[in-house]
Amino acid sequence: MSGARAKPQGVYILDSNGNYGWEFANRGMLQPDSGYLGLNYSRTPWPDSMLDLPRGPWRIPEYAETPKLIFDPKRKVQDIYAVEYFLFISDKMKSLLDEFAPKSCEYLLCETEFSNGKTGPRVWQCSVVDSYRKAVDVENSPLIRVTRSGGYMISGGADWCFLPAVLNGAHVFRLVEYAGPFFAIKHSRTYAKTEILEVLLSNKLAFTKIAETLR
Repeated sequence: MSGARAKPQGVYILDSNGNYGWEFANRGMLQPDSGYLGLNYSRTPWPDSMLDLPRGPWRIPEYAETPKLIFDPKRKVQDIYAVEYFLFISDKMKSLLDEFAPKSCEYLLCETEFSNGKTGPRVWQCSVVDSYRKAVDVENSPLIRVTRSGGYMISGGADWCFLPAVLNGAHVFRLVEYAGPFFAIKHSRTYAKTEILEVLLSNKLAFTKIAETLR
């Protein structure tokens, strides 16, 4: 490939659709004091303010036990699941992230088995920790407003205007001002030989396209 990078082909936001085909065997034991899958917002002391980096909610907690997932043998195992603000991913998906977004995520290998007792697939809990602030041109993003605390208030149908100079070629990321969802960029074929988004989209997750390109 020569010359400047081609423009991305789309920016997507990912939310959980709640249809996993597996369940936790020990979710209540991961953090017995809180019952949360992630860090407890009300009890965990943050090392930084909510709008400073790095930000605590995106870390994988130090669980009392390794997460154990029980899979339905009648359901096809997907490469990626979105659960709250974590991902649970296959070796295939982790390899893609390691190659194209090596500093964007942290991982924890889960224990798995099928409900019939057979050995389960290798699945990693994944947290997207690559996060950016002021990566959205709010003035040119209709229906996006900044709250008094500095976060984003989003109205339905908002047209996001991302700033490529801030994102600097990111594939998957979060926004400090809008902490919950994951964002993913579908780059043109001249940008990367394998598309992370192709794997994501093939797994029937709840994706919404929010921008045609970075501007």
